[in-house]
Amino acid sequence: MLMSVAEIARNAGMYPELAGARVLVTGVQSTRGVDLIRAFGDHGCRMVLQIPEISMEIDALLAHIAQSALDIHVHHNTIDQAEDAIRFTQEAAKYFGGFDIVINLIGFDTDDLNATDTMEGLEDLISERFQAAARTTGVAANRMGLTWTSGSVLNVLRICEPQTAGEAAVAGMARTALQALTQVEANRWADQSVRINGVAPRAMLGAGYGSYDDCVQSEPDLAALALYLASQEGAELTGMVFDAEGAASAY
Repeated sequence: MLMSVAEIARNAGMYPELAGARVLVTGVQSTRGVDLIRAFGDHGCRMVLQIPEISMEIDALLAHIAQSALDIHVHHNTIDQAEDAIRFTQEAAKYFGGFDIVINLIGFDTDDLNATDTMEGLEDLISERFQAAARTTGVAANRMGLTWTSGSVLNVLRICEPQTAGEAAVAGMARTALQALTQVEANRWADQSVRINGVAPRAMLGAGYGSYDDCVQSEPDLAALALYLASQEGAELTGMVFDAEGAASAY
């Protein structure tokens, strides 16, 4: 039986089978994904990191991870467009001959939540924000399938807390898009032992952070869940979207 997210975080430990695993993480910034890549670095993984941000905080983070990760390749280029994501993922796969674990961090900021008030505009915005993660997921999963790799792909939607009903509606649409992507890709790759899961905010206006124990509530929680899903413990889980609250859902 699947443990709750709270139980996973509380019981998080080391997963020896992840030592040397080939990991790709996209969308990392100094405000998101830090604990995530530290956790995989501490497991002695080989990592390709897509970090558009260049800052002292990122330099310090990379220096810390280099002490434990077996190998690190960092790319500061952006992959906002579908073609860029496909090309980047194909090139990144060459470093280690493929991937065992892929994590895409998808961010929506306040401006995104208020960018348009038309349904067509919202659909275009969500498609634009998801296209890089969707293409990365497809290319990586295909590579896993071709190399008979029992891999894990996790797409993480990060959205600042909605302040209005309109913002909550946009956040809800983004979550629905992630659920659709997760289900489609999970079904597509299930017979090749490639697992596709997601994490998304509940997107409920005024819900209050930390109100549910069964939510990913912090960056360490998110890291613990990602490790669990990538490990043998989570080998049977696919097509699931886990709820996020608080720091784990904020942009």
